[in-house]
Amino acid sequence: MKFLGELDASSLARTQRCNRRLTDPNRLHAIRETGLMDTPQEDAFDRLARLAAQLLDVPLTIMSLVDADRQFFKADFGLPSPFRESRQLPIDASLCRYTLEGEPIISSNAPADPFLKFHPSTGPWGIVALIVLPLINPDGHVLGTFCCIQPQVREWSSQDLTVMQELTASIMTEINLRNQLQKLKVEQNLRDTFVAALTHDLRTPLTAAKMGVQMLGRRHADLPSVQTSVARVSGSLDRAERMIQNLLDASRIKAGKRVALELGACDFHTITAQALDELSAVYPERFVLKAEGMFKMEADPLALRRIVENLSSNAAKYGAPGTPVEVVLDRNEHHVVLQVRNQGAPIAAGELQTIFEPFHRTRSATESAEKGWGLGLPLVRGIAEAHGGKATVTSSAEEGTCFTITLPLDAASEQRRSA
Repeated sequence: MKFLGELDASSLARTQRCNRRLTDPNRLHAIRETGLMDTPQEDAFDRLARLAAQLLDVPLTIMSLVDADRQFFKADFGLPSPFRESRQLPIDASLCRYTLEGEPIISSNAPADPFLKFHPSTGPWGIVALIVLPLINPDGHVLGTFCCIQPQVREWSSQDLTVMQELTASIMTEINLRNQLQKLKVEQNLRDTFVAALTHDLRTPLTAAKMGVQMLGRRHADLPSVQTSVARVSGSLDRAERMIQNLLDASRIKAGKRVALELGACDFHTITAQALDELSAVYPERFVLKAEGMFKMEADPLALRRIVENLSSNAAKYGAPGTPVEVVLDRNEHHVVLQVRNQGAPIAAGELQTIFEPFHRTRSATESAEKGWGLGLPLVRGIAEAHGGKATVTSSAEEGTCFTITLPLDAASEQRRSA
């Protein structure tokens, strides 16, 4: 840039330092990461520009991004033509480029300032008094500026500077939050891709192993010892497959998506009894089922089974040894309620707020000999909510720990109403 006069040594050194920053690839990458260049005006930023103009009583405020070639006006109040239409300025005409070292430009009388009086844009823009503050990201890169301009001499007060500093901080908070959200979306996409690839690769050998075990069972149907081994291996493969499905569903829940359901007519009483019967092989004489009559529902039977299995096995693992686990089914005109209660050390009040979060494990679970991923309870809640129901928990030393699942009798109708 050609100034209209000879700069003093200090001003010249400042221009040289900032010029080196202008093309810094890390700084330019940080600007691209904001995703704000060449985008329409947004009220989130224009609101702050209007607020600065009102609080400081100035006719012009601008939020800019400064890359290697131009200054882009993202937000403004009072921007004149033709800049209101073009929303940019060639870099050689930019005054804001001289904040790239992180130093502000503040003057009450630019025509008398040894640096500003020689800048070619001060006269055409009618710049007399100005505050130009750099927009600095957490890595220390200057992305652009937030400035206010007054066409008359003005002594800026400490209150004026504080207002501009606070609004500049608000702009950077908005930019940083957007950057974090974008990074989270990228991370989520990578996680989803990884989980999908992992589960696909795991299911292929599992399917082959199950087919091989089934073939072995048919070939030696007359050998009880082989059948026992086949049953044991098949059960282990089935559990591994359920773990894979749990991982997939947990990834969906963490991404804010609902668990996929296959709805059909089923009896929750029968499902619960069968699940507890199988769990009794691992936890003998622990479960007490309290339910009368049939509990006909329109729901996903496999998903309901997963609820019962997760809650009941957790109650058996983490409840006081030798104490019964009560599993209670009840219903009213529109809903069925499942309660699973165990005795033992209560869950801390603070942990009750996060117990359904993916990969969260309570302190007692972490310290116990039982290992887990912290996926069971998030899946329980995710399945309940996918049906249009809810999951809650209470815990105390007197009453024990009780998980309550409330589900609509007709999940299909509930989904149609909420769509």
